[in-house]
Amino acid sequence: MNIMYVVVSERTAEIGLRKAVGAKYSDIMFQFLTESVMVTLLSAFVGVIIGAGVSYLIAFGANYAGLDWDFIIPFKAFVVAIVFSVFTGLLFGLYPARKAARLDPIMALRK
Repeated sequence: MNIMYVVVSERTAEIGLRKAVGAKYSDIMFQFLTESVMVTLLSAFVGVIIGAGVSYLIAFGANYAGLDWDFIIPFKAFVVAIVFSVFTGLLFGLYPARKAARLDPIMALRK
C-alpha cells in the first residue's frame, strides 16, 4: 500500500493531465489497480521461486545429513500464493487508486 501511495503522490501531475483531457474515475481506478496487481503478481512469482529454491536446499541438506526428507511442493501451494498475492494487491491498491481517481485536475496540475 505504501508503494502505491508513493506512486500516486509522485504521479499527481500525470493524473491531473489525464483527468483534464477526459479520463473518467473508472479509467484512473483501473490504471492504478492494474499496476498494483501487476506489482504483487510479479512479487508473488519471485517469492514462489525463492521459496521453492530454499525448500529444495533444505531438503538437499537434510538428505545430505542422512535424513529421509523428500522435496515436495504441492501445486495448490503455488495457486494459493498467487491468488493471495493478487487479492492483497487489489485490497491494498484500492485506497491509493481511489485517492488518485478523486483528485481535482486543476489542483493536481498545480503540484
